[in-house]
Formats: sequence, structure tokens, C-alpha cells
Amino acid sequence: MPKARTRKEKVTEASVPGYDEIAYGIPATRGDGVCSIHPRNENQREALEYLRTKTLTILTGPPGTAKTLLSVYIACEKLQKRQIDKIYYIKPIVDTPGEKGIGYLPGTESEKLEPHIASLRDALSVFMAKGKADYLIDKKIIEFLPIEHLRGRSLHRCMIIADEMQNAKIHSVLTILTRLGDHSSIAMMGDVVQRDLANHFGKDGLSDAARRLGSDTANIGHVNFGFDDIVRSEFVRNVILAYSDLYESRAA
Repeated sequence: MPKARTRKEKVTEASVPGYDEIAYGIPATRGDGVCSIHPRNENQREALEYLRTKTLTILTGPPGTAKTLLSVYIACEKLQKRQIDKIYYIKPIVDTPGEKGIGYLPGTESEKLEPHIASLRDALSVFMAKGKADYLIDKKIIEFLPIEHLRGRSLHRCMIIADEMQNAKIHSVLTILTRLGDHSSIAMMGDVVQRDLANHFGKDGLSDAARRLGSDTANIGHVNFGFDDIVRSEFVRNVILAYSDLYESRAA
């Protein structure tokens, strides 16, 4: 008698034709302990295509649309395929109004930086075992790199994940983009509404880069996620919809 297939076996790409068209997101684990991720909407599909093929991918839009997750996943995919040797995670360290900055946090430098790479760890945990993720970070195969440490560097055979770029100044984004060496790419993302810079909408580095570079479609892809693309939870989607006036007035 043939062995009955398990539920896990039933949700693999081989056993379900057109699985990537089904909005489940994560099928069975591969032999290397990493789960595959599939798009849950058309914008995610386009984002994955750009992240795999473009030198610069810009992902903008509200929280919960998987901007960081998709970028980290593709970076790890490129690492697994030996298309790159390193992943750099970059995130502006900006004091939130009314809150104390990183200098007030207790502990060593690495302990101070830990809250700033929490979103990276969250993304890794979706498709990778904790031990594997910790190893990649501990060995600095995946490395957090402060923007101020970038000047003068040339980053080859890597993927740069530039997160929360709505909090980066225009010159900081220029610094990041001009570090790119051979066989490297950049994913730059953020939500301009969740901005802690003291200036008007459109004056942050993310919005400025999208405006300046948008015409170079051969090398650059831009996906602007909308409210319908929120996949984190129904609650988050309802919250964002309740604050939709902030997005409608972002150009003010």
C-alpha cells in the first residue's frame, strides 16, 4: 500500500501545480533548512522579480506589506546560490521625537545596535531556523553597517538592504548608492509617513531617490505598495486604513 502523503508534502511546489499563484506564502522546508517564499499579491510578485534582476529596487508603502521580508529573502537566496558573498543591512539611527537615542541604551555597542536589527531578525525567522540566522549574523556574513561607516568603501559581490530609508537624509542615500561595486545590488525601502526627520514630505532620501532615479527602468525597479497589499494581519490593515489621511496628505 502506498504511503499516504502528509500535509507538508501536499503544499510543495511539486505536488501543487501553480502553487506560486496561491496566497499561502511559505511551502515546505528545503534541504538546507530554508523555507521558500511565494508572493501573495501582484505587487509582491513584481517586487521579487525586481529584487532578483535589478541593480536597485525601491519598495515604498505602508507597514505590513513585506518590504523587508522580501528583500531579506532574496538576499539570502542570492547568498545560497553564491551570487554574492555578503549581505549588508543598513538602517538610519535616528532619535524618535520624545524618545532617548541609542547612546542612552545600556550595554556594549553590539547590544546597543540589537534593537536596530530586530526587523532583520524578524524577517529571517520567517524562512530560516534561528540557529542558522544567528550563525550568519555572528560570522558577519549578514552584517549591520552604520551609514557613517560607508564613506570610502567599495562593496563588491554583496546585496545591500537599506531599510527605513524615509529616515535617511538625501546625502546619506547618495553615500549608500555610490558604494555599490561589481556584482552587487541594493534594496531600498521605507514608509514616508513613518518619518522622524524634521522636514516636509518628499524631502527624505527615499522619496528623493525614487523621484531622481525612476526613469532608469533598465537598472531600477520601483514598487509602491498600497493598502490592499497589507498582509501582516487584518488588524494592521484596519489600523492603516484608519490613518489613511496621513498617506493622502504625504505630499503636503
